[in-house]
Amino acid sequence: MGGAALAAVLVFAPVTAVAADAPATAASSPAPTASSSPVPTAVVPELSAPASSATPAAAPAAAAVDAMNYVVNAVPGAVTTEAASAAVVAAGGTVLARWDEIGVVTARSTAAGFVDRVRASSSVESAGPTRTAAVRATPDADAGGDAESAAVPSTGVQATGLAERVADVADPGEERRWNDQAVHAAEARAVQPGSPDVLVGVLDSGIDATHPDLVSQVDPAASVGCSVDGVADPDPAAWAPSSDAATSTREHGTHVAGIIAAADDGRGIVGVAPGVRLASVKVVDADGFIYPEYAICGYMWAAQQQMDVTNASFFVDPWAAWCSADPDQAPALDAVARAVAWSQHEGVLDVAAAGNATVGAVAVDLAHKTADSLSPNDSTPQPGRDVSQGCSQLPAEVDGVVTVSSAQQGGGGSIEKSRFSNYGAGVVDLTAPGAAVLSTVPGGGFAALSGTSMAAPHVAGVAALLASVHPGATPAELRDLLARQAGGETPSEYFGAGMVDAFAAVTEDLRRGAVAVAPDGVLQAGAAATLRGAGFVPGETVRAEGDAFDESTSSVADQRGRVQLPVRLSPGTPTGPLSFSVAGSSGSSAVVDVEVQEALAGPVVTSPADGDRLPSGQAVVVEGTSIDSARVTVTVEPAGSPPAGDLPATAQASAATPDAAESSTVRAGQDGTFRATFAGLAAGAWQVSAVTWTVDDVVSATGPVVLFAVDPVPAPVPGDEAGVPVEPGAAPAGPGSASPTSGASPGESVVPAGAPGRPLGADPARASSAALAWTGSEPGPVALAALLIVAVGVVGVGVGRRRRVDETR
Repeated sequence: MGGAALAAVLVFAPVTAVAADAPATAASSPAPTASSSPVPTAVVPELSAPASSATPAAAPAAAAVDAMNYVVNAVPGAVTTEAASAAVVAAGGTVLARWDEIGVVTARSTAAGFVDRVRASSSVESAGPTRTAAVRATPDADAGGDAESAAVPSTGVQATGLAERVADVADPGEERRWNDQAVHAAEARAVQPGSPDVLVGVLDSGIDATHPDLVSQVDPAASVGCSVDGVADPDPAAWAPSSDAATSTREHGTHVAGIIAAADDGRGIVGVAPGVRLASVKVVDADGFIYPEYAICGYMWAAQQQMDVTNASFFVDPWAAWCSADPDQAPALDAVARAVAWSQHEGVLDVAAAGNATVGAVAVDLAHKTADSLSPNDSTPQPGRDVSQGCSQLPAEVDGVVTVSSAQQGGGGSIEKSRFSNYGAGVVDLTAPGAAVLSTVPGGGFAALSGTSMAAPHVAGVAALLASVHPGATPAELRDLLARQAGGETPSEYFGAGMVDAFAAVTEDLRRGAVAVAPDGVLQAGAAATLRGAGFVPGETVRAEGDAFDESTSSVADQRGRVQLPVRLSPGTPTGPLSFSVAGSSGSSAVVDVEVQEALAGPVVTSPADGDRLPSGQAVVVEGTSIDSARVTVTVEPAGSPPAGDLPATAQASAATPDAAESSTVRAGQDGTFRATFAGLAAGAWQVSAVTWTVDDVVSATGPVVLFAVDPVPAPVPGDEAGVPVEPGAAPAGPGSASPTSGASPGESVVPAGAPGRPLGADPARASSAALAWTGSEPGPVALAALLIVAVGVVGVGVGRRRRVDETR
């Protein structure tokens, strides 16, 4: 079975095996030996609310090398859990943490036969190891570092995702991308960006709370580290990303956090629900592992902090699927399920990623699992392990968890299942964008990553919006609303109830009547845009009303009462606040409040200039100016006729008619300049135009068209050998012809300097760092100039013309 400990498409998988000096005990019979390497006694804070009893038992320091961690389950309650803790100590173990509410104790022991003795206790329902690799101390344990490590990377075990990284990206300036459009997040933000009363727990590898887009979003008081033995540590260093972790692990939690709630501050990106608070709940250690005790700690912390939503973009290691029939796997499976159930009991809606196919493997149908040859991923995998019955991926397949697949943009506005995304009828509840999603990474940067890890936080963000407008809703009610309001894409085995819908979350099932908004509440004068509405009468015709519109378009509300209405404000509409009505033919009506922004000036092409003639055989570099950092689409296409007159008569025969348009989308620089390069343009008449695009991917402004021509390669001039006399003073162009002015002997080939299609090397005296190339001719005799004027339309032979050949940056 393929899966993802961190369910994202990352650079490489932080998978591990046991170090040579710390051999793992088998999962079926963990029997570690004693060691002289001590682990300092940890001071464990209370995990539960005042009435709970999640307290660790005092215990002496335990040797860590060759030690094993365990989960011990009892009947929930203070008395029974205390009895299970006593059984742990009696069997030669140390209690790491205990949760009376769910009857779970986590422990460590170096004693041979520990688990058999604990299981024999009448106070214990089940007990088993949480891993197959021995726990060992790290050199910096005394200095506050992780108190355990899973040793060295291994090969042949399950990866955390596909081995690819999409891109590192400069500050995108909150440009609206497909993932934001697909879930209608900008329209939702115009209605409700989320309430600060809503808290979302990011169970992951830690959040960089110093990132400019997250510094105002993370609540330090609600954050915790659980990645050291599953013991809650509220110190900020414990819930920050591990500096020594692989890039894939270190970035993961910060990337997920940005998708949910990056600040709406005009820079970087903006999250689905920027108005809510985030809590960093670090459940991933520096080696990229999420062991059961980490996950249990994370979910119990979410319950204690009364979080509204959690996001888990991972699966619990070391098993891709935990099997209830296996006596060593079943206890951890039960314990994690109890923790998830308790979080839901306390009002938390839990969202999880469906997981990814491993590198080179096909995605997994979670509803019809067969064999797993990639687990355990912390020691030697067991080939062909049967996971077809009673085996579950944690936490995605725990009851009540909202499980999310990844979708990507298809043709014609459709969506497709991402190739890496796991799926399964009855397992996947919803889908969301997970391909090339741009978000925050530690250090103030941004990166595009792909994976179900990126899909799940879109759903968590929408769930946070639902919690904002339905403050009294239970997790079950929020889960039902998510499914009811989703897009309904099929098949359900891929998409569940369909694409999650942020706008529906803040407008539907609220009895608020008709609502219509512009994305982020902004319209630009003269620019096309699309209003989104909800609550209209199904089938009624809806139209925007007001003097601000040059033209009025209409749209018909669908069966859910939703509408998408194209509009365009007049170019002269004053900037500032504007209100207008959107009315339905059946009487529905909504008032739209927007902020009108100044009309964007169309981009200007500065090179080539109107009427320019360019030599063949060279790339055509189009340069111009637009607004700062805008996306500009430059299009070169055939023109009706050559600019600045006809092509020379002698060149007509070899002038090809351009028959194909080419486009290139580039980003303007901070000074507004842009550049696009087109190679291999055929001879003939061309025109170039440029369009600036708004963040909503609608045309905002088109610049003037510039006409130019590409001259053909000149036809050979017949020489004496062909029996055609050469005009006095003319320079022969064909092979074997001689120039009367050059004194060349018969048989020499003489081509006029600066002939079209023959670029000359740059004059060293005039060359610059801008890589300017000279394409004009050098001064020549009067007779030569006359021929050039007639043959190729070159005027002013004595002055060369300079053209830029810089490549697009």
